[in-house]
Amino acid sequence: MISISPFSHAISSHSFYELTLSILSYSKWPNTTRPTICVLDNNEAASQFQVNIRQLAYDYQVQAIATKDFTKTDCNVVYFSTTTPQQQQNLIQAHPSRSLLSLSTNNPACEIGSIFCLYSRQTFSSFKVNLDALSASKVHIDPRVLLLAKNTE
Repeated sequence: MISISPFSHAISSHSFYELTLSILSYSKWPNTTRPTICVLDNNEAASQFQVNIRQLAYDYQVQAIATKDFTKTDCNVVYFSTTTPQQQQNLIQAHPSRSLLSLSTNNPACEIGSIFCLYSRQTFSSFKVNLDALSASKVHIDPRVLLLAKNTE
């Protein structure tokens, strides 16, 4: 039997945008093959996602949306960069879809809120996986992503 801690870590030399797109490429949603990424309150990040999607030839849609409009959207992925972990948790729970993959660049502990918590350390990007949040989502993540997420502390 394999025991997994409630959160795990992984390391990459990619930017947050490339790392996010790589994670999404190992994810499957029950209702769509072309997921929509909703970037909350950060137009610059939404633009950067669009650039990376074109460069890397991914088939995702990107929308920049305001936090107040989030529960009215048809998002498959939400990218948080300005909200607190508690706000993330509240927004995720209020969203009508349980097939929601959440990522954050503003959640260092990764104990509540987003499934994937991205952060930078000097020259590389890293991420933690909140397995409790993942188990509440109906998005299937390829186990290879979870194998990459190892405890580095």
